Amino acid sequence: MKRRFLLPLWWVVIPSLTVLGQEALYPVRERTDIPIALTADRSAFAVERTFEHKLTLGFPTDDNASFLPKTRAPIVVLWLRIQNVSQRPIEFNTAKFASTDDEGRMYAALAPDEACNRILAEASGGSIGTRTLRAMSLGRLAGKPTEDQVREEILRNSLRSGQIPAAAVREGLIYFEAPQRKKFTVSITLGDLWSRPLVFSTEKQK
Repeated sequence: MKRRFLLPLWWVVIPSLTVLGQEALYPVRERTDIPIALTADRSAFAVERTFEHKLTLGFPTDDNASFLPKTRAPIVVLWLRIQNVSQRPIEFNTAKFASTDDEGRMYAALAPDEACNRILAEASGGSIGTRTLRAMSLGRLAGKPTEDQVREEILRNSLRSGQIPAAAVREGLIYFEAPQRKKFTVSITLGDLWSRPLVFSTEKQK
């Protein structure tokens, strides 16, 4: 008789949950003469400055943000990957990143420490959620992680300003204050890396 293997219920549920409990953000492809592409799964922007760097920006997947607790904090969280394709180091400064909503209001990028404080302060129920505990217990942390360990994991996976050596890659979470409404559109600029707006919306594009 063949054995039947049943996945634990939480394994089925986890992938359907949204990071932070926030509405997912979808890339909006606008008409432009600048070559702005989407990734194969259409979940992120992929742009390139020839002979300089390649960028991928999108809403974080469960694979790279499962440790984030669900929270009521009004924060936009995105995952940025920077690939230096040049033969020299490049510098980038996340303080130059900015977000502008569909009402014209501008939001500066939040430093990882500030974003982490807001996320943990507004975590659902005032504590670290079951989803986060399970994800981290199955990862590099054994047992039930503490709030300090969750903080360490968030900061470890956040992108900080710095230098990227030639042919190297840096990636991580970036944060912005979110508009005070459930449905919105935001235009993200990445300072010296990419000054043209990359637009995301809580409404999935057809």
